[in-house]
Amino acid sequence: MELYKDSTQPVEKRVEDLLTRMTLEEKVAQLCGDLPMNLAADGMPSTELLKEKFPYGHGRLTQYSTMGLADPMRIAKLSNVLQKYFVEETRLGIPVALQSENLCGYPAMGGTLFPSQMNVACTWEPELAEQMSAVIGQESKAVGINSAMSPVIDIVRDHRWGRVYETYGEDPYLTSQMGIHYVKGMQGDKEHGVACIAKHFLGYSETQGGLNTAATRITDRELYEVFATPFEAAMREADVSSVMANYAEIDGMCVVANRKIAHDLLRDTMKFDGILTSDGAGILKTFTDFKTASTYEEAGFLAKKAGTDTEIPVGDAFRQLPKYVRSGQLDEKLIDESVRRVLKVKFEYGLFEHPYIDEEKVLEAMNNAEKNALSEKIAAESIVLLKNEGVLPLKKETRLAVVGPHADSLRYPVSGYTFPAYVEMLTAAENGQEVSIGGMADEAKKQESGAVDPFSALSKALNAEDRKKLGDMNQVLRKMGAKTLKEVLTERFKVIYAKGCGINDEDTSGIAEAVKAAEASDVVIMACGGNCGWINVTGGEGKDRSSLELPGVQQKLLEAVTATGKPVVLITYGPGIFALPWACEHTAAMIQAWMPGQYAGLVVADILDGTRNPGGKLTTTIPRSVGQTPVVYNHRMGSGYASKIDHMGSAVFTGGYVDQSDRPLFCFGHGLSYTNFTLSNFELESDQVPTDGTIVVSCKVKNTGERSGDEVVQLYYHTKRAHVVRPVKQLAGFVRVSLEPGQEKNIEFMLHTNQLGYYNEDMEFVVEPTAMDVMIGTSAHEIAFTKEVTLTGKKMNVMGNRSYTCEVAVTE
Repeated sequence: MELYKDSTQPVEKRVEDLLTRMTLEEKVAQLCGDLPMNLAADGMPSTELLKEKFPYGHGRLTQYSTMGLADPMRIAKLSNVLQKYFVEETRLGIPVALQSENLCGYPAMGGTLFPSQMNVACTWEPELAEQMSAVIGQESKAVGINSAMSPVIDIVRDHRWGRVYETYGEDPYLTSQMGIHYVKGMQGDKEHGVACIAKHFLGYSETQGGLNTAATRITDRELYEVFATPFEAAMREADVSSVMANYAEIDGMCVVANRKIAHDLLRDTMKFDGILTSDGAGILKTFTDFKTASTYEEAGFLAKKAGTDTEIPVGDAFRQLPKYVRSGQLDEKLIDESVRRVLKVKFEYGLFEHPYIDEEKVLEAMNNAEKNALSEKIAAESIVLLKNEGVLPLKKETRLAVVGPHADSLRYPVSGYTFPAYVEMLTAAENGQEVSIGGMADEAKKQESGAVDPFSALSKALNAEDRKKLGDMNQVLRKMGAKTLKEVLTERFKVIYAKGCGINDEDTSGIAEAVKAAEASDVVIMACGGNCGWINVTGGEGKDRSSLELPGVQQKLLEAVTATGKPVVLITYGPGIFALPWACEHTAAMIQAWMPGQYAGLVVADILDGTRNPGGKLTTTIPRSVGQTPVVYNHRMGSGYASKIDHMGSAVFTGGYVDQSDRPLFCFGHGLSYTNFTLSNFELESDQVPTDGTIVVSCKVKNTGERSGDEVVQLYYHTKRAHVVRPVKQLAGFVRVSLEPGQEKNIEFMLHTNQLGYYNEDMEFVVEPTAMDVMIGTSAHEIAFTKEVTLTGKKMNVMGNRSYTCEVAVTE
């Protein structure tokens, strides 16, 4: 038996043995992706078709979950057919990676649908992210998927960008925690888990104007300290298998072809030894969009030379790499480095030992009541009560006017890149509408390749029985148990419903009916906001905004129903926030719901009537207007709204805006409850801590109200003396605590000083002797305790020895 087939041998030896046996074409084949649609267009692919298309083996098939849209058994059988060819019919028998988008669930028939990742973030419970991703990984693995293009750990500071909902918000520490736990849940023990591809490396969310793939201008200091930190945390604490190079550019260099980022930062500074894959069509775009390569083929050469390991969705450029090796332009050692990384992941995740799946166990592995309960729990704990003047919770006999475009919609509260969104996309593509899903859309537009449009191929792969089984988007959601907010409220209250207007149209004819409904009610529930996906949306990939106001005529609807004098409870949904100072002044209550998934109607109704007590907290700062963008709680000293508070200098230096307050509408960490909490008994173990020590700080949190509820206790710090400008405040730790009325708990934070590193004036990543403030509060603005700590001793270089997690102990 060949050494690489011996499972008792170390992975490194198996990789080297296999690599020595591979031809150049076989090596390059492992670096290429492809789409599965054409393979299954006429049923199960034949061995002859696979031999013709993949004579040297293959690296991965991406967007693979689309093969299971109508039936988990179909994709399971296809997985075994494909692996049988690659394992038994190719010379070396290397299994293929089957890769999928599955951020919010295995996105096909039988998968569990979860809320958006921004909802997950607003729970401030990373453990829920881990439980969720474990379910996603288990269901994905059951049908043969072994590679996941998630999580999204971009840092978001501009809400015009359409993909905010896929992220965990504006803070590097909170994003790191969510990312670590997501990866741990998905990857599990590796052999039985699904390999994660964290994305988008790097700075993808920081484009000018909030536009997808627009110019990005980020300094080296900020790029590492802010944007790279969540990726490095996932590498060090969760051993993430891969990262995805985003398809945009930084400082005039496309990331996939930017050696400074793809190699120097990723490999030399961050010491990452996993796979760096392109984003969907990221290499193609360097030729078609950015014009930094004279041909698509050259774009692949430049990306490989820079350090990108693999090309997706289709590796047409990387397939040409052998000619660059044979011409002497590309060192084969660069190919070998990438192949080692690919093979290492395939060995570690058990593809060689367990290439096939047990088809008899597929159905029992899919969605069930317990998994749905987890989805509902995440949705419920994510809802953020922004404002409440006493109208909530609703009294039992309250007459309600339920208005707004979201009030009776099943789809709008559901994320993109989910099963319902794929069904919506498929229907639109079949009807001739343009669909913009990244990578697939680029492949569809390749005129010179002669390739079949992947959307057409996907549609062809579904027969009439499949389409009937799928039904339309609403039928899919009904089968998942979804109810609209109007439907749930009608079960509990006397309700008058009037839609009022659509999401993004200019038709005002329905407003009069909504006003009439409001006049006949005691309280108005207005459900509004945006939606996301790929069709007729206000947000999503490549779906960005220039305004943060309510879309269409929703503001007119809001003002009209408010003018009746009835108290208005405003619920905003969608892939991003809205800057609504008028609503904040004139409504009785405001709720930020994001996209809670199929249980949106249930959990929002539960919040409204007091069945549940809201406990979610914002993970982004909500501005007063688009003109404040970007506005974040952790801005640098001297250049943001909090600098005046910190007495930085004259009114000229920190004077703010002349036409509105410079304070945001709602701050990071904000979220109200139906009960009250107090923080007390603040204790600092020592105000003198060595630069290689641990800061220990504690407090008590008590529920002083009459309802059980949750509070998020938040630890912040501020470095007061440094030779580089530091943020006014940085999150260092947090914990969500559940308390019964009158109950009190002790919270102790153990903050290791190597979590506090930064680049000094000499670009050394250090912890220096300094004075710093340690703060405990319940939001970035609600700080109950501040104490100065002095870091003593020598300057410590902590590059390669950073801490990413503050330990927290909760006791009675």
